[in-house]
Formats: sequence, structure tokens, C-alpha cells
Amino acid sequence: MVFFREYAPHVALQSFVRHYWIIHVQLDPKIPKNQLPVKPYPPTTEQCLYFYPFDLPSSTKTGNATPENAAPGIIVGQPLTRMNITINPNYLMLKVSFQPGGLFRLLGVPMNLLVDGHADLEAVTGKAVQEVYERLPDATNYAAMIRLVEAFLLRQAAQCRQAELPIDLVARQMLQPSVYHQLDQLAHDACLSTRQFERKFRERLGVSPKLFTRIARFRNAYKLRELDPNRSWIDIAYDCHYYDPNHLIKDFQQFAGTNPSQLFNEELAHRHFFSRSLSR
Repeated sequence: MVFFREYAPHVALQSFVRHYWIIHVQLDPKIPKNQLPVKPYPPTTEQCLYFYPFDLPSSTKTGNATPENAAPGIIVGQPLTRMNITINPNYLMLKVSFQPGGLFRLLGVPMNLLVDGHADLEAVTGKAVQEVYERLPDATNYAAMIRLVEAFLLRQAAQCRQAELPIDLVARQMLQPSVYHQLDQLAHDACLSTRQFERKFRERLGVSPKLFTRIARFRNAYKLRELDPNRSWIDIAYDCHYYDPNHLIKDFQQFAGTNPSQLFNEELAHRHFFSRSLSR
């Protein structure tokens, strides 16, 4: 069984949260551990909360052979490195994807402390999240799970002391692949000097504006290939405003640890695994 769905946030949380995702995979528990599916997760331009009410996944960062086990709830800062996630037989992931700057505002944690890393959610929020952990496994359906997590977020938002600023709105605009991002203009739109803009951007999103834009462009290139698998990487490179295909390959090697075609083939192999599982 494979279930996945995107959910929109409560209106009171829309300045914090982009959307929620639930992915639920139930596999034959007799599958040997060395045959469990591995999902490649290249970096995206987002900071997230992840909840795992059932079997905890394990993850391995590119370049690191030692797997890490997840906690029931984790905070993930701006990723820079591809993660390979091993999915266990009863895998349910509830992801809260935040607006740029939203996680910083909600929790008050400078995002530069979490770049390419994660933290135990309970270590940051204390006992406030324990009720969510206890009730999620007993929720009657996926919508009920969303409501439990959203009630927790609404309580956190009620205590929020960080206002939404023009820089947060500018960061959202930077997610648009068609927008040309010039640092001086971005700082002007955020009502800040260039130096102030870079400093506050790192605090609220974890990385520099230039790196954030590169990751956004990289993800857009990969998304275009997903939408049209027959489209050439050369065409995608120019459509995403790379100087030439070599620059696209360089970004894939930095962020995904491999070339564009190899990453796409690994994703196809992951999908093929589930196609075979569902057809049995």
C-alpha cells in the first residue's frame, strides 16, 4: 500500500507553512533489510518538521557510510547534501514544509545553526510536542493526523514573537525560477542594506541568498525532467538559465553527489520497486 497526499495549512498558519505532506508506505514485513527501498532526497529550498509515528526510517548522507536513525519528530534545516532514506515496512512520514523564514519565526531557532543538519524536535520545544507523539499512532485517519500536528503548530504560533518581515516575502519570490535575482535589488525590496540582507537571510533561512538561489534552480531543473522524462538535459539547462550544461552538471554533483541522469535513474528504480510491490 502506498498513499501520498498534500494538504493545505490552516489560514492562521499560511504565513508560516507552505503545505503538509503525508506519505504512507506499507510493505511486506518479510522483506530482508538489505532489500528495503532506498529513496534519494536531493536538497530542496525548504526547512521542515518531520513526524514518524510508526517505523522510524534511517538515513545516510552522501559521503557518509554510517546510517542515522530518525527520532519521532525532527527539525530539518536547509539541506545542502543528498540524503538516502531507507524506508521500513510500516513507514509514515508527515512533513510540515515551511515558508521561507517561517520555521525561524515559529521556533525562534536561527536557521544557520541547522544548515545541512537536523535536531530532535522535543529537544527544542520540550514537552509541548509529547502529546502529538502519543496521539499520532492512534489517529483514525490521515486528516486527523494533520489536525493533531496543526493544533501543535497553532499553539506555537500563538507564542511567536517574530514578525513576518519584507525579507520573508522577498525570499518567497526567490523560489520563482523565472525571476532574475540581483542582490542589490533583493536587499532594496527587503528594505535593508546589502550587508543587512545577507546577515538576516542567513539567520532566517540558514544560507546565503546566492546559495539559496542555486538550490532553487537545481530543484527546478530536476522537476522539469520529472515532468518530461524525454526532455534533454541541455534543453533544461538553458531553460533554467544555466550558462551552459556543465554548470548544471556541477550543481548536480555538488547537491546530489552524482550526475543528472544517474540521479534520475535512481529515482526511477525507486518507483519501479513500488510498482512491482503493488502489482503483486
